Amino acid sequence: MPEDPLGAFVDTLVTPSPDRQLVADRRALIDRLLKSAGVWMTFESGSFTHGTAIPGHSDVDLMGRISAAERPVSPSWALTKAKNALAVESWRFRELKVGSPAVKIQFSTGPHFEVAPAYYSSRKGSDDVFVIPGPNEEWVESVPAAHNRYVSAQNDRLGKKVKPLVRLLKAWKYHNGVPISSTYLELRAAQHAAGESSIYYDIDMRVVLLKMISSNLAAMNDPIGIVTRIRPCSSEQNRLTALAAIRRAHAALERAYVAKKTRDASEYWKSMYTLFGAAFPYPSW
Repeated sequence: MPEDPLGAFVDTLVTPSPDRQLVADRRALIDRLLKSAGVWMTFESGSFTHGTAIPGHSDVDLMGRISAAERPVSPSWALTKAKNALAVESWRFRELKVGSPAVKIQFSTGPHFEVAPAYYSSRKGSDDVFVIPGPNEEWVESVPAAHNRYVSAQNDRLGKKVKPLVRLLKAWKYHNGVPISSTYLELRAAQHAAGESSIYYDIDMRVVLLKMISSNLAAMNDPIGIVTRIRPCSSEQNRLTALAAIRRAHAALERAYVAKKTRDASEYWKSMYTLFGAAFPYPSW
C-alpha cells in the first residue's frame, strides 16, 4: 500500500500511447473527407498528445484549419458542415455527433477523435490564432500551440509535476461529471504553478480549487495574453453546478489533509473516494 496515495494514483492516470500508424491512417481519412468542408489540413491540438489526457475519457483532438473567408455566421453550421462531410462515408464510423466545439468521431475501437473547425484569425508572434465554435452560438478564440507550450514550460520548470496536477483535476472532473472546461482547468493549474517553486499534489490541488472558489469561478484572463478571456463553463447554470462541485471537492481535500496529518487512513480514503472513486489506493499508514 502506498505511503503517498495521491502520487501513486496520479501515476495510474497515464493514457497508453496509441498505435501511431493507426492514428495517422484515421487522421488521413478525416482529412480527406473534410476537404469538401473547406478544411486545408488538421493538426493535433489537445491533451492526448500533450500529456494531460485521462484514460477512457480523452480522444485525439484535432483542429481543422480553414480560411477566414470561409467562416459562416453560425458556429453550429460550421459543425454541421464538418459532420456532413464525414457522413459521406458514415459506414467507416460507429458514431458521428456534433457537440461544441467539435464533431465527435467514434470508431469501432479506440482511439476516437474530435475535430473542431478552426478558422484562421490572426498571427501573434510565432502563433496562429483561430476562432472555433463556442457555446450559445458564439465564436471563441483559440491558440492551442501557445497554451500547450505555456503548460509544458511550467511542467518542465517544476520537475514534471504540473501535468500530473492537471490530470488529477481532470480525473476529479470526469469522475464527478463536473461541467467545467478541461482547457480552463489546465490553464488555471498552469497559472497557479507559474508562481510556485515546487508542487505538492495534496497542497496544490487544494490551492487551485480554492483560487477558483475565491474568483467565484469567473472567466480567466489568458495567462499568456494572446486571446480574450477563457470561460470555465458553457452556461451560467453549469458554472453554478461546477462551483458547488469545486466547493465540495475542496472540503474533501481539507478533510483528507487533516486525516493524513493524524494518520487516519480510513478518513483519508473516504474523503479521497468522493473525489476519485474506488480506484484511489488505500494508504499504508
